[in-house]
Amino acid sequence: MEQNLVNDVLVSLMEISNPRTISALMKTCRHLYHSGPRYLLARGVTIKRESVFESFLAFLRADDGGRLKYFKELTMRLPFGITYPIANVFSTFLVEHADELVLQTLRIGHAEALLGSGSPPLCYAFAKIKTITKLDIEEVGKHGALFLRTMECELETACLTMPRESTDSDDSDGDIEEDDQDDRNGIKLLHGSQNTLKSLTGRGFELFAEITDPVYSQIYPHVAQLVLFGNDWPATIVYAHSFPNLRVFRYETAEEDLDIIGRDLEAHVDIRALNQMQQAQLKSPWKSLDACHANLIDLFLLGLRCHVRELHILGNFMDPVYLRNVMMDTTPEYMCLQGFDVNIITPRLISTMKKPYAQQLRSLEIVLLIGGMLEPETIDMPRVVETMLNILRPLKIRSFGVLLCCCLVPEPRPANLADLPLCPAEQYLADLDLDAFAQRIKDTTETLQTVVITLKMHRTRPTTIVTLGADVEYEPEAVERIPLRGALLYAALPSIYPEQGSKS
Repeated sequence: MEQNLVNDVLVSLMEISNPRTISALMKTCRHLYHSGPRYLLARGVTIKRESVFESFLAFLRADDGGRLKYFKELTMRLPFGITYPIANVFSTFLVEHADELVLQTLRIGHAEALLGSGSPPLCYAFAKIKTITKLDIEEVGKHGALFLRTMECELETACLTMPRESTDSDDSDGDIEEDDQDDRNGIKLLHGSQNTLKSLTGRGFELFAEITDPVYSQIYPHVAQLVLFGNDWPATIVYAHSFPNLRVFRYETAEEDLDIIGRDLEAHVDIRALNQMQQAQLKSPWKSLDACHANLIDLFLLGLRCHVRELHILGNFMDPVYLRNVMMDTTPEYMCLQGFDVNIITPRLISTMKKPYAQQLRSLEIVLLIGGMLEPETIDMPRVVETMLNILRPLKIRSFGVLLCCCLVPEPRPANLADLPLCPAEQYLADLDLDAFAQRIKDTTETLQTVVITLKMHRTRPTTIVTLGADVEYEPEAVERIPLRGALLYAALPSIYPEQGSKS
C-alpha cells in the first residue's frame, strides 16, 4: 500500500519534470519504467541529429509497441537530410507501424532534404500516416509535393513554405516530374483534405490560374483562415472559389511579382479590374469577411467586392486614391492603419475621411512608427497632431486608438545614445500631456466615446497608456473594443532600449 502511494507520488512528479528527470525516475522501478514514456512524449519529440534515430526508434518499439499511443507530435529539423541506411530504417518503421501510429502534429524543416532521403524516398512512408491533423513543412520541393499529394491523412491545419529557388537534389525519381508547375499550388496539393481543412498558411504559393479557366476544382468549405505570404499575382476569384466560407484573410504579393506587375497606378488598375470582373462574372461566394490584413497595394489589386468588417492596412505605402477605392468596396466598420510613418497624416487623408464611404466606420486605429521611414529632423510633430485631429472630425467613430511608437534613434545607433540631446520630435513627445491630448481627440466628434493613446519606445518616457471611456459598455465582440485590446498588446512588445517601467 505504501509503495503504491510512493509510486503514485513519483508518477505525479513526472508530470512536471524535465525529460532528464523522467528518464532517471524510469530507472528506479518497473512501475515508473512503464509510466515514464507517457510523460516523455507528452511535449512532443524534436529531432535535430541523425545519430539519435536508431535509439529513438528502439525506444518507441519497446513494450511491444505500447509506447506508440503516446507519440503524437514530431518536429524534425535536419538541414542535410539523413543517410540512406538511416532513412531506410526510419521508412521501414513508419510503414510497419502506419496503422498503430497516432501522430497528430508533424513539423518538418528543410523538408526536401529529409523527404528525399532513402530509397524509396521517405516521402512515401510519411504519406502512409493516417492520423496527422496539423502539418507544418518548410521548403516544399518535389518530394514534399509528392508527400502532400499522396498522404492518407486528412488535415485540419496546414502551414507550407515553398522555397523561392529550387533546393531539389540532383537525384531524381522516375515517378516525379522534374518541373511540375503544381508543386507550388497549395490548393491542388492538399486535395485530400478538402473536407477537413480549417486553416491554411502558405508562403511562396503559385495559385494564379489561366484567364480562360480561372478557378480550380478543389474546394475547401471549412477553411475559415487563409494566410498567403510571398504569393504570386493576386487572383481573388481563385481564393474565393476554393475557400468559399473564409472569415479571415491575410495576403501579401511577393516583391518579385510586384516588380513584374509594375509599381504604377495604371498597371494596378488593370489587375484590379480583372479581379473585380471575375468576381462578378463567376459570382464570388464571398459576401463578407470578418477581417482582412494586407498592404494597400495588395488590397487595391485584390479588388475585394464584399464587406470587410475589420480592415487592417499594413504600411508603409499610402495613396488616398487607392484607399478610397478599397474603402468604397469593402465598407469596413473598423480600420487600422498599421505601421506607417507620420507622412500619412496629410490633408489628402482629411479629404478621404470626409467622403460617405468613411462614415460607416465605428472604430479607427492608427499605429505610427515615428521616424521609421523619415529622417528625425524632417518630422513636424505639432503639425502631425493638428492634422490628426482634423482627420477625425468628419468621422462618426465611437472608439479611436493611436500608438505613438518612437523610432527616432539615429542609424547607425551611436554608442553614447543616452547622452545625445532629443531631436525636436522627441522633445515634443517628451513634453506632450497625453491626458490632455486624449481629451482633445475625444472632443473632435460627438460620437467618440473611447480614446486610447499608447506612447512607446521614447528615450525619456516609459511606455504609457492613457484611456478615456474604458468603462463604456460595448458588445463582447464589438469592433469598438479592438483599440483597447490593441493598446495592451502594443505595450507588451519589447522595446529597442531599456525603459523606466510602464504606466497606464
